[in-house]
Amino acid sequence: MGEKLAKPPVIEAICEFRFAETAPWEWTIPGQLYDKIGQEFADRSQLQGMGVQIKASQSAPPIATIQPAPNRVQLKRQDGSAMVQIGPHLLAINHLKPYPEWETFRLLITRIFDQYRSITGDAPLERIGLRYINEIAVPDYPFDIGSYITLDPPLTGALDRPLRSAYQRYELEEEQPVGALIHQSGIRREEGKTAIILDLDFGSTMANQTRATDEIRDWLDAAHDRIYESFVASLNPEMYEKLRKG
Repeated sequence: MGEKLAKPPVIEAICEFRFAETAPWEWTIPGQLYDKIGQEFADRSQLQGMGVQIKASQSAPPIATIQPAPNRVQLKRQDGSAMVQIGPHLLAINHLKPYPEWETFRLLITRIFDQYRSITGDAPLERIGLRYINEIAVPDYPFDIGSYITLDPPLTGALDRPLRSAYQRYELEEEQPVGALIHQSGIRREEGKTAIILDLDFGSTMANQTRATDEIRDWLDAAHDRIYESFVASLNPEMYEKLRKG
């Protein structure tokens, strides 16, 4: 499950379940789930989603348009530390700061999953995703990104200049469990502060036979292991020691 860090850089962890669109679904489901978890997740709101639709033509370049996407209902803890999102064929559990240890988050995921499935029945899964977004504070420009993460852009010659901003994205195949790890890193500046963002998103579309709670738990543990291995490999060893020791 990985070492417990004295200063975990996690700003948000998300587990997302997507169910087959052929399964029955109705807008009474969020209300029924609220009846079960409303004491813990008392703040309720509804969001209008947005999506991008691309229209292609042989005689003209592709045109991207913004289209309304299905709404989501958000159920939040009053302290803002966690929330549950429900939409058509979608269940997501988010944990923000302060992030607990993995076993605590996994218990929350499986508990909400069981309560959701007690309402919807045994709908087949199309995808499971586990994602960790980390934020590592750095000094303002200029700074050496290689002293923080191992993914130092290999810029040479005239391009070997101090970085003001950066963004990298890789999609890596994984075998245990079968899936893909989307690895994103970059530099973010907001409100006069600079940080390195390390975004690790493991997902599997080979989850249609994963239904029982113990199978979900096993998948989550394996996915978390792959994410943690990638997290450690992405950090400069000295940076990792700072996070581990505090």
